Amino acid sequence: MPKSVDDAMKILNVDLKDRDYPIYIGSGLLERPFLWNRHLDGNQALVVTNETIAPLYLDRLVDSLAGKRVETVVFPDGERYKTLASATQIFDALIDHQFSRNACLVALGGGVIGDLAGFAAACYQRGIPFVQAPTTLLAQVDSQWGGKPASIIRAAKT
Repeated sequence: MPKSVDDAMKILNVDLKDRDYPIYIGSGLLERPFLWNRHLDGNQALVVTNETIAPLYLDRLVDSLAGKRVETVVFPDGERYKTLASATQIFDALIDHQFSRNACLVALGGGVIGDLAGFAAACYQRGIPFVQAPTTLLAQVDSQWGGKPASIIRAAKT
């Protein structure tokens, strides 16, 4: 398993003046604790994922977050779960576990999971850190790099 940034990994830096961020591209990134520690300043992380992704990747990510207080929210898979009710489940988990403004929300997956977690991170305590961990090429493309998370309200998809 690669241990450093140089081992078979590429970094694309997105330059947005005061909102710069890196995109890491490579294999086995979930198992690189030094990457996670670099971007999770606080000691609390809430991982949001779904029932399809969780059995494949969740344990690896939680192991990489050793030393942090990690909680999880696992949704069923599918677009129909991209709702304000699902976002409320994330808020409830953050509140129930007394997560602070220094907590980080991690979206493990893409699409619905990235939208829900991004929306919740933007709203909770006026915004908390947010990290995307897409697990497929489609999830990488669908991640909101520089975009906006969406939620379904009534009959409109925003």
